[in-house]
Amino acid sequence: MMAAASLSPAFADKLVKVLGMLGSAHDGEVAAAGRTAHSMLKAKGLTWSDVIVPAAPEPPHRRWHRPTSPSDTAALCLQWPEVLTDWETNFCRSIVGRRRISAKQTVVLERLARKVEAFARATGEGA
Repeated sequence: MMAAASLSPAFADKLVKVLGMLGSAHDGEVAAAGRTAHSMLKAKGLTWSDVIVPAAPEPPHRRWHRPTSPSDTAALCLQWPEVLTDWETNFCRSIVGRRRISAKQTVVLERLARKVEAFARATGEGA
């Protein structure tokens, strides 16, 4: 399977020109353009999924700050999902929105907050 980045410039240019005909006011030209574009891809062994690739998501705008409550701490930790295990993620989700948590939960949440804060500082996202 060929990725969009590896399309030759000449092929990409020709495909763009053919696809531009999809805006024609003449139904016959629109149908011919669609068929031609499909045939071009098929001849190269490509599918539309190979050519139309979504843009990479923007990195999240996140900044570690001093949390004000257990709920805030858990929500803040969830902004760094790459740092948390599945269990830790689920734990934080269970804390968000709660007014009070147990002493045992507090110990776990503080450990997670230290872990995430250390990562945030190491990546330049810390306060």
